[in-house]
Amino acid sequence: MGEKKTIRGVVTDKQGVALEGATVGLKNSQFEDILVTTTNKNGEYLLEADSGYYPFMYAVKEYGGSFLEYWCQNITLSDDMVINAQIDRLEVYGLHCFVTKGAYPALTIYFRPMSLTKYQAGREDIAPDLSSEMIYVSVNGCPAEVYLLNTVEEFAGDRNMTAYLMQASYPSELLREGKNFLSVRVTDEVGDVGEASLYF
Repeated sequence: MGEKKTIRGVVTDKQGVALEGATVGLKNSQFEDILVTTTNKNGEYLLEADSGYYPFMYAVKEYGGSFLEYWCQNITLSDDMVINAQIDRLEVYGLHCFVTKGAYPALTIYFRPMSLTKYQAGREDIAPDLSSEMIYVSVNGCPAEVYLLNTVEEFAGDRNMTAYLMQASYPSELLREGKNFLSVRVTDEVGDVGEASLYF
């Protein structure tokens, strides 16, 4: 067993109002819960876990009723961390990023957003229609410019779903691998919001 470290933060709605009773958890690579807690009346949570690698962290409340999930991926827990989460009626799922060596210096970012509003309306494709102006990207807390946004069809078994592939700027100096923090926040045409993040 490794030395214990903590992940703490606050879970809020899109207005920044703290959410009591939200579930926050860590999952392993098999997508199984390994540690779960709930937020207090101030929306605060605390996870105490062994030092190590955690591929998934999530936050959710009233899933499929009022909210969808927030995800943070690729957490290397070597020091105490703060990860704040915001949830609403969109979800940014499957977030990934990479830099193509030898190409234009940009971060290539993939994600599949889902809309609770579209799901509840019975739409087959539940992805929100997004433009680059509806996406806020930051790397290590610095705003990034979205250079290009493309839609991608993702096979999902009984249906295809719309995902997005975009290129965005990144700071001239990145931290060492696994320590850079990418955050993607999307807002659709009706004002629903979704957010996800990862370390790379």
